[in-house]
This record gives sequence, structure tokens and C-alpha cells, in this order.
Amino acid sequence: MFPSLSHSAIGLGIAMITAGAAAAPAPAVTQNVINNINITTAANAVGTIAPVPAVSPKPPCTEQTAACIEQIAKLYVSALISHDGSKLPLAPTIRRTENALTNAKGDHEVRESFARTHMVEKASEIRFVTDAAKGEVVAFFRIDVDLKETNDDGVTKAGDSEYKVAVTVPKGTYTVHEAERFKIVKGYITEIEIIAHVETGKGAGGGWPVERKPK
Repeated sequence: MFPSLSHSAIGLGIAMITAGAAAAPAPAVTQNVINNINITTAANAVGTIAPVPAVSPKPPCTEQTAACIEQIAKLYVSALISHDGSKLPLAPTIRRTENALTNAKGDHEVRESFARTHMVEKASEIRFVTDAAKGEVVAFFRIDVDLKETNDDGVTKAGDSEYKVAVTVPKGTYTVHEAERFKIVKGYITEIEIIAHVETGKGAGGGWPVERKPK
């Protein structure tokens, strides 16, 4: 999320071959736009850490349909805001990257990282572009971030989001523009790939997408 922060993923393909049957035409990629919807939590206690389950919870659905894989992606965004990844259906071998850097491998490492998202306050302007045939959905959204903990140098000493390293930006508020690609197989997230851009101040950028003049 920040220059030293992160989420992850690499695309796997799902192919179903039926002997003697003609391949069905692949469904078109769909785009689901959710306008003016925010995901927030009223009282996000920094000291409250959800227990990390030994076994990944069962997914709420397993169909390779746009509705199902979008439902799974929404669970991830909600977990980011609630700081609780305990209910996410993650594959044991999941890999997560952000801005081309791997920040977590395996379901336990990804899941426990949500305890370090306490600076995330809200997600807004959430849109999904879905390819059900490939089991992939890309979520575009913005998040508001408030970094409060600092050390003597005026930079944060904690609140590193998904990364297990300190954030090297001054305390204050930020807007993170995120594009996250999820690979989902039978209801389990197997890959997460994140591209993120950070701007100073909450609600920065005036919306996403938005046309802005070059600086």
C-alpha cells in the first residue's frame, strides 16, 4: 500500500476439457460497478487481534461464476477494513505481491498480516472487473489511511499493513489507490496481485478514475 507496504499474486489458468464434447464459448468479461459504497468499521480497536485459524475456513460458495468470485473478493476488502483475516478462504499455497514485490506466502502469513492494517479506515469507489472463465476478478478501490504512531524521527514505527517492515513515511493521512487481482479456485483465493499508488491526504485524487493535468 505504501512505498514499503503491500498485499500479492500470479495468474494460474483453469482449463476444463471434456472428451468428445465441444468447448463451450467463454463468457464475456463482466464489469460490476458499485457506486458510492463505502466499507467502514465503526470502532476498529488497535489492540484487538483476531485469532488465526489453523485450517482455512470453508468458502461461502465454490462455483466458478462471476457472482461467486466477486463475493470472495468482497470478503478480502472487508477483512482489510475490519483488520480481521480469520474468515478468509485462502489456499495453503497462496502468494501475495504488491508493486512486483512478494510480501506474503502461505495462508497463515497472509491471514495474520491483517492485524497490521489498523491504520486503514475506509474503502470506497469499489469496482470489480471479472473473468469467470479464468476464475479471476480485479477490484479497483480507494482506501483512507491515518498513520498516527511515530518515533523520534517523525516516521511511523508500526502500522505496516501487510508488510512486516516499518512504514517510512511521516505520520498523517493518505489515500491509496489500489488495483487487486484475485485468482480464485473453487472458492479459495490462490493468488493476490496488487498495484498501489499513494497520495497525501484523505480522499486525494478527487475520485478514481479521474482526469488530472500533469504536474
